[in-house]
Parts: sequence; structure tokens; C-alpha cells
Amino acid sequence: MLKNILKRRSGAVSALAVAISLSCASASFAESMPLIGLSRDGTVYLERGENDNGEDVFRLVSTSNNTVTNVAFPEGAWGRATALSADGKTVVGYYEDENDNRVGFIWTAEHGFTSIEVPNSSTSAYAVSDDGKVVGSYRNDDGAFGFVWNDGVLTTTPYVTDPLSFSLQPILQSEAYNINRDGTTVVGALERNDETWHAFVWNLETETVSDIDTLGYSWSHANLVSRNGSTVAGDGQLINNESKVFRWTESGGMLQINDMMVGGNMYLTAMSDAGDVLVGFGDVSAGGGTETHAYRYIASSNNSQVGTTHDLGTLGGDYSEALGISSNGNYIVGTSNIGTSQEESETYRGFRWTEDSDKMISIDEWAKSGINTGYHTSDARYVSDDGSVVIGMTDQNTIYVARSGGIIEEATFYPTVAAANAVTVQNGVSGANTIMFGAQGNPMRNLLSVGQRSVWGTVDSGYDDNGSSDGGLALGEFGFGYGIADGVTARLSAGGTYTDQDLDVGGNVKQKGFYLSPEVSADVGGNVYVTVGGYWGRSSIDAKRGYMNGGTLDYSNGDTDAETWGAKIRFDWLNALNVSNTDITPYVGISYARTTLDAYSETGGAFPVSYDETKDHSTIARLGADFVHPLTDTVRVLAKAEASYQFEDHSSATSGELIGISDFNLAGQDLKQFWVRGGVGAEFDVGGGTASFMVNATTQGQDPDVWVRSNFTVKF
Repeated sequence: MLKNILKRRSGAVSALAVAISLSCASASFAESMPLIGLSRDGTVYLERGENDNGEDVFRLVSTSNNTVTNVAFPEGAWGRATALSADGKTVVGYYEDENDNRVGFIWTAEHGFTSIEVPNSSTSAYAVSDDGKVVGSYRNDDGAFGFVWNDGVLTTTPYVTDPLSFSLQPILQSEAYNINRDGTTVVGALERNDETWHAFVWNLETETVSDIDTLGYSWSHANLVSRNGSTVAGDGQLINNESKVFRWTESGGMLQINDMMVGGNMYLTAMSDAGDVLVGFGDVSAGGGTETHAYRYIASSNNSQVGTTHDLGTLGGDYSEALGISSNGNYIVGTSNIGTSQEESETYRGFRWTEDSDKMISIDEWAKSGINTGYHTSDARYVSDDGSVVIGMTDQNTIYVARSGGIIEEATFYPTVAAANAVTVQNGVSGANTIMFGAQGNPMRNLLSVGQRSVWGTVDSGYDDNGSSDGGLALGEFGFGYGIADGVTARLSAGGTYTDQDLDVGGNVKQKGFYLSPEVSADVGGNVYVTVGGYWGRSSIDAKRGYMNGGTLDYSNGDTDAETWGAKIRFDWLNALNVSNTDITPYVGISYARTTLDAYSETGGAFPVSYDETKDHSTIARLGADFVHPLTDTVRVLAKAEASYQFEDHSSATSGELIGISDFNLAGQDLKQFWVRGGVGAEFDVGGGTASFMVNATTQGQDPDVWVRSNFTVKF
């Protein structure tokens, strides 16, 4: 099963190549595509939109958390983004400054713009390979010249090998349009002495450029190149202005593919990885007129012979266009209108065509998504090797992922993946901190003299709403304390934990576990005590993740384990102040907790995911005070005030695989870094021991919103 859905990058077709190949097709649906590029893992896409002034803007959109990063051109400039790198981090294109100078650029969110500048020239960048080579062209008074930009080094097209004489000839002008995935072969067009433009192939390893136009077109452009660089395809125009499609191999030369209609136009949009299958759209005769249909061309096994062209039909209308192809060429996707009435002719749906069925079917019907989804597909652009997964745009300009029997919108689906994982791993680190500064949050109430012992039981229960989930939590703890020296008390706790969090996006996460926690408090002088403690816990997790499958809430289930360890240090100035008969003990502390969540795979549902191992940690500093006010000889009022700060501002990233579709790596979620806590309760002597009860409330942060701590301690 292919994980990489993006098949139209160099080896197939980039968004730029679509625009180039359709330069003569003003009616083409693809010319208005808002989606320019998609990262290979499907978690970032590059889109074109409009600002409030109706001006084009370009932005990277994360499908994991729906964050948007604008590709902000320099002030006073406008530009075009033309391609996105496979990892979704690099954008290339060009901009024009206020003096109308055009400058090609490479842009990343981390480093901003890197201008591709040639003295006294305008530059444009068109495509980028997997290894970061950028292709484009520069233009000056002498003409236009294709280039490859590689880590700051610019190389221009050298002399060209003439296809007839095989001699080296000067290039008047050239344009580099595309590069194959491994960065070895560049394709484009060059101008010859007769002022005609010819398709070329530029081998970067041998540093040779070959004019491949032997068909005598008035102009030809090479737009697509196979994965290994051995096959090239593009468009050409005859003297009578008919647009044609060609395929070139070194062994067979340039061959024009068959028309679907005598004298009709043909346009190219995509190519299989090996270059043996081409797709696009062209003119066909229908009802005494001309329609536009998607086609599939299969090359002959003998590269010197023309293959066959097959009309793929429509979804009932008069227009269809193939936009994407599987790497083996057996599955074609695209867009088609659904009828010939005015309304139907303007209504487009994504389609899927298979070699086995030789039938075009709408994605809505194939995915059974047409009921109560709130949207329809408007096109289909990418398809997996086995044809089981299709990616495209909805009529709401959002990205969808579809398979037979299911469809999701990436903008709403991936946040469910990130949220479920974040809740699961954050339960570990937040639980450790709640225990170290909650259940064990008042060590000064359990100080022992030399040889004195204590036993206790503590129960905490509460509620937490962390923005991604909400629900209950509980823990029970038993412990033993011993006064090992003058002013030194050792304690050992063992307990169990349970949480049940309802995910805001649907589903829930249930987690149960146990822990061990040792700590020692020692008087360091001046009635100041230092408490040093540790924590280790193990928990099992059952996660039920909800997400929208079309118009239905679907669920995928998973179970895994997590291990958490932590440490703390705390300083208490015991009874530093007494105000109105109230003892005040200020304290300061810091804790560190780290959780490792084992890798696991979900089952059930239409779109289960497989999670990689996840590690997350938290470092929290606390400043607070405990208050004790006696009411009687046996009853005391307790209170607490605390301010907390977490140094980390994001949870850990979430990585894994949308099973059978694509890998993903989702950015961590934002965390609240500062919160305050208040608590009030009572302590009273009863049954030979001391019972206490305290209600705690916290502002939005990493501690529970509200929880109740109850304890019974016996000293002997």
C-alpha cells in the first residue's frame, strides 16, 4: 500500500506543470485551482486565496491544527507561489517589487525569503525536487534562460545538442519548467535560431541539454518528467494552432499521441511514475458539436510506435478533465460536470476511473458521502497506487480524503488525531504533577520526630476541561512515613489512578494505572524544610477517537500503555508568619515529569490511524502558601494559594500513519503556561488520627479545574 499520496510531483505533475500545460486552454477547470501543492504526508497544503481587497494571497495551512502561515511578500510587492516541497516546508515562486522587478524566491517559515537574484535580470522559480534543487528562469535584455538553483549556486542551461546534426548549438532563450524527484533531470523549452520554441531535456549529471522536438511544432514545451528521468511529456502546437500532446524517450524519440477527434485539441495534465501512461483532456465529437473529455493514453511497449488513447467520458455533462494518476497508471481521478442543463453544467464533482471497470464514477457515489455531509466534492487530484484513496477539494474549498465507504475533511480530521494523542500523553505528565503537588501537596502536615511513624490514606477526585477533552479523574493513595533523624522525615506512597475524559471532537480516553512515590523532608535550618521526591507510574489506556465520516460520526479504537517518571524539589518556610492567629507557610517548588506513550494502531472505523511512540514532558514552577487557622483544639481551617508556571508552551508532536493513506507529523498543541490555584478545607482530630478535607479550584492550566482532596493520617 502506497503511503505517499502526492504522486504529481516531478515524476507525475506539479501544480505548476498543470498551469503551464493548460496555458492555451482558457476554459480549463484546473486554471482556477486554489490548491497549489500538498505535502507528501498530507498535513500541510499551499493555497491561493484573496484578502479583503480582492488581492491574491498565498498561505500554508496545517491540517493538524488549522493554523495558517502567510507567505508574506516584501512590502509593496505582489507575487505568485508556484510549488511546495515534498516535506511541506519550502515554497518557491516569484514576486514583483514596487519597481516591477521580478525576483524568484525560496521561502520557509523559519528563514523567510531567499531571493534568487541574477544581476540585471528578473527571475522566477517554478519547481523544487526532493533534494531541494529549484528550477526556474531568469530574463534580461539578452532573453530568458533556464536555471537550476542548488543551495545558493545557480547553473544555467549550457549549449544544446541539435536533434538532427547532434552538434552543439547556442541557445537563444530557454525556460526550465520541472525537475524529476531525484533532482537529476530538468525539462522545459528553448528557443532556436529560427525563433521557434522546442522542448528540451537537461541531464544534470552529464551537464547536457538536448532539443527533443523532431516533429516540427510551431512551439513545444516539455512539462513532465518520469521519476527516473527517462521519459518526458509535454504540449506542442501545430502551424494551424491545434494543441497536441507528445511523449519522448531516448530510444523512441518524440511521438505525438492520438487525438480523440480529427483536428481536435489535446492537453496534458499528468503522467505515471514510469511515464508509460499520460492523462489530460481534449476535444471529442458529440451530438453534432464538440465536447471536452478526459483521456488516458497508454504508450506502446515499442517506444518508436504510437500507443492508444482512450476517452474516459464524463459524469453526464459535456466536460471532464483528468487531474491525477496513480503511479502505475491504472487509476485516474479528475473533475467533471454532471449534466447539460445550465445548473448541472456548472456543477462539478470529483471522479475516479479504474482500468478494471473502465467506468467513471463520482467520488460522492464511490465514497457514499452524498447524504448530510454539508459539502460535495468538486474535484479529485491525487490517488494512491492501489486506487483505494483519493484526495481533492470540496465545493467548500476544503481538502478531503476519500476511500470506498468513507470521506473526511483533513481540516477537521487531523485535529482529532492530534487531540486524542495529546490528551493521552498529557494525562501522564499532568497526573504526576497533580500527585506530587496535590495528593502530596502539604508535606508540613506530616512531619515526624525521630522514630515516629505514620500511615495514611488519601483520595483525590475532580474534574478537568483542558480545551481538548473534559471529564473526571480520581486517585487513591496509601503511604508510610518514618522519622529517620532529627528534623528528617521519609515517606513512601503507593497509589492507583483513573481518568475518563470525553474528547471534544467525539469519543473518549480512559486511563488507569498505579504509581510509587518516595520523598524526604529535612530541616535545613531556620525552620526551612526542603522536600525532595520522585515518582514512577505505569498506566493502560483505552482510546475511542471520534471523527466525521461524511455526515456520520465514526469511531476508531486503540489501546496502549504509558510510563511516567518525575521528580520534585520544594522549600517550605514553616510558620514563617502568624497573622490573626493564622500560621502561614510560604513555599516554592519545581517539578519535572516525563511520559512515554507506546506506539499503537487503532482498529475499526473507516479511517483508523497508527501512532508512533510519543514522549512528552512538563517542567512546572510553583509559588504558594499554606494557611492553618485553629477553630478549636481539634478543628483547624486549612487554605492554600498557589501560582504555577509551565516552561513548555506546546505539547509534543504527533506522528504516525493514516493507515493505508499517508504518514503524518502533526505539530503539538498550545499549552496554557500560567495558572493560579486556590483551596479551602478543614482538618480535625478524630479516631486517634487526623482527617482533612480540601476543595481546590484552578484557572485554565495543566492542573485539574477542580478537585477534592481527602486524607486520614495516623501517627504512632
